[in-house]
Amino acid sequence: MKTADATAEVFMTAFESLPKSEREAILQRLFANPALKEDLIDVATWYERHAERAIPYQRVRGRLKKAGRL
Repeated sequence: MKTADATAEVFMTAFESLPKSEREAILQRLFANPALKEDLIDVATWYERHAERAIPYQRVRGRLKKAGRL
């Protein structure tokens, strides 16, 4: 296990052992930082959508051109 993975495991174990009110307080502080909030949203979105089929770039570009957005 890499050092980063071990550190993440320790933090997650500690976080999960906290009462709900304390976990919520930590999440509120994380989301209060605009840059960190954006990163967290990006990661959450990736986890939700990572199993979706990819759309080729040329197809997306063609659709955007057809819609007048490029």
